[in-house]
Amino acid sequence: MPAAKRRAKTAARTDTAIGPSRALVPWGGETVDVDRFWAESWIDLLNRQRWLAKKLKLQTAPWMVDQNAGIIQFERKDGALVTAPVQIVGAWNPRTSMFRWGWDNPMVVQRLRNDAERTRWFGEKHELEELTESALKMSEQEAWQMTALAMKVNASHGVYRAPTEGPVIFMTLGQPKVRK
Repeated sequence: MPAAKRRAKTAARTDTAIGPSRALVPWGGETVDVDRFWAESWIDLLNRQRWLAKKLKLQTAPWMVDQNAGIIQFERKDGALVTAPVQIVGAWNPRTSMFRWGWDNPMVVQRLRNDAERTRWFGEKHELEELTESALKMSEQEAWQMTALAMKVNASHGVYRAPTEGPVIFMTLGQPKVRK
């Protein structure tokens, strides 16, 4: 969401004073400086993705999600198997430029909606409609930003952008494990 739009929504709330933001991981329900939280989430995403790419080498690895187990699995070219707890944040359709939150997607099992639900709660607390509307038209960059915020709100270890034949699935990852 453009910073000006967020600032306008934040400035409209004069009933509560917003103090200086702290790096909150995970977000514990406090009122935060929303613009700073968005910026911090993007920086966190870039740093964590760089680390995941360097250490886990998942860029071209085939992947599979077991929704019942709540696990994503990658098979690397070197034969290693990487697994991590997974949550489905949302799906972005490149044909329509629509992003749909995981909390409102019937294809996502309930237990994999927790990070999306907590992000919606953050949106409700801070009056951020882009986090509380089930589907929004946006660019892929903006879908990444929504996912970065979900990662920070939920203290996830990283994000995976899963290409499919249809929409692109954005997921948060728990602590990855590598088996050789």
